[in-house]
Amino acid sequence: MRTIHYSIRFAIVLVLTLFFYLGVSFLFHQAVQLPALITLLFIALCAERLWVLLEWIGPVVGTMNKKKQEQEQKQIVEYLMECSMRYGSPLVIAAMRSKKRVSLHVVWRFLRKSDIVVRSTAGYLLALMPFTTLEQSTIALKRITSQLPIKEMVVTDVNMLQSLIDAQRTHDNAEVTVNTPRELRRMCFQALDAKFAAITSSREKTDNTVIYTLFEPGTSEAQLDWLEALRYSKPDALPGVKDENSTIAPL
Repeated sequence: MRTIHYSIRFAIVLVLTLFFYLGVSFLFHQAVQLPALITLLFIALCAERLWVLLEWIGPVVGTMNKKKQEQEQKQIVEYLMECSMRYGSPLVIAAMRSKKRVSLHVVWRFLRKSDIVVRSTAGYLLALMPFTTLEQSTIALKRITSQLPIKEMVVTDVNMLQSLIDAQRTHDNAEVTVNTPRELRRMCFQALDAKFAAITSSREKTDNTVIYTLFEPGTSEAQLDWLEALRYSKPDALPGVKDENSTIAPL
């Protein structure tokens, strides 16, 4: 189906280019020159194929068609969150920032075939691991940090995001409603952005990679602290352990 789509678009580009050249020649009473026509069609062919190439590598490097990339990213995250909430299955979300640009497929090689890796609009990578608990994801995440130039990583799951939303409603005296995948996705991105901002401003520079959890689940004080951090964008300092190449540092 994709091949047919590209073929139709390619044919339309060539036909429009041909009519454009014939129209200009007729308007200025010029004879149709075959070499010029062939050159023009060749340029149109190269430009159309180059655009297809840039569109194809866009999701890998994260530079082309960011609006479409953001839309697909939201759909993927919300779909996996909806499946997790509907069937009660665990879902781990690991956000990672690298010291240098790392392609999506390079990170995906260290995960399972059922896992998905996307690039957020903020620039960091998101590894979505369905049917996986935080404890089960530790081995895979440490393998990634040991093999790839990851600067820092923040890990959360659906239960942690739900508890954060519930704590926010309780703090604001809002009515208790069912959490939706869109609310979870918004809370996830907002919390991760605030977390990375806190890491950047407070963590001492080190060559070792530290894996953080979003916050310590089950602690109401930690949830309230996170709500204040999200509200005022002034998160507390984040502790980290430096005696290993990759360590789990809960907050």
